[in-house]
Amino acid sequence: MRALLLALVLLITTAGPAQAHAGGLTPQDHLSRVTAIEPPLPGVTATMVNHGTQLEIHNGGTGPVTVADHVIGPGETHRFRDERTTASQWEVPLGTSVIKGRVDVTPGPNPLWWLLITAALALGGYFLGRRRALLAAGVVVVTAAHVWHAVGSTLAVTGGSFVPLLLGASGVGLVAWPLTAVAVVAAVRRAPATAFVAAVVGAMLVVAGIPDFDSFRFSQLPFAGPADVDRLLVALTLGGGLGLAAGGFDYLRRTGSTT
Repeated sequence: MRALLLALVLLITTAGPAQAHAGGLTPQDHLSRVTAIEPPLPGVTATMVNHGTQLEIHNGGTGPVTVADHVIGPGETHRFRDERTTASQWEVPLGTSVIKGRVDVTPGPNPLWWLLITAALALGGYFLGRRRALLAAGVVVVTAAHVWHAVGSTLAVTGGSFVPLLLGASGVGLVAWPLTAVAVVAAVRRAPATAFVAAVVGAMLVVAGIPDFDSFRFSQLPFAGPADVDRLLVALTLGGGLGLAAGGFDYLRRTGSTT
């Protein structure tokens, strides 16, 4: 048991946590958006992408347009950051027209409710430690939640390669994910190692999910789906992971075996 405790402490203190969301995007209460191009340019569109941090212009017209000293030819797309888009009401010249936009501010949710949900999930995860099969099932569910969160945050990024972004959003979870299969195999074989693997995976997913705490208090989340779905995935990763670690420890304490 002491060896297991030492291994998990080393894991938690040395593992590099994942980015909160892919591409370095962060939860926030404000979001910049385009309201119009005045006067309209045939075939030319403008939108804010990457969680309102970049202005993307697509030229579907027949002639070039110029924005921020950059010429966008027909069929081309230009994406860039512009400090002007952070003002409450903003304008960016686009050729002979002007891109107009604004920053919407939406208050975030009460984080207490999500912390209570996280605590309830942790308690539920702990009671899974009563049986090896339940621990393995819990590992599958919690890992799936973390995978879903990582993929959803990756899909929210425009203009980046999927795999590198996913790797950045996953962090130590990349090690925990394959260990889920180990836990399932151990459970099928009725091996006591199921609890050991569950405890390790749970601790790793807690480490991976710690940067996502801000999702509980901000309204706008960089996630390809409803914000509350992402919050639930974060709660399941953190709470479920903590519960699995505690439940796995408890099982090992009661049985006195890690192999």
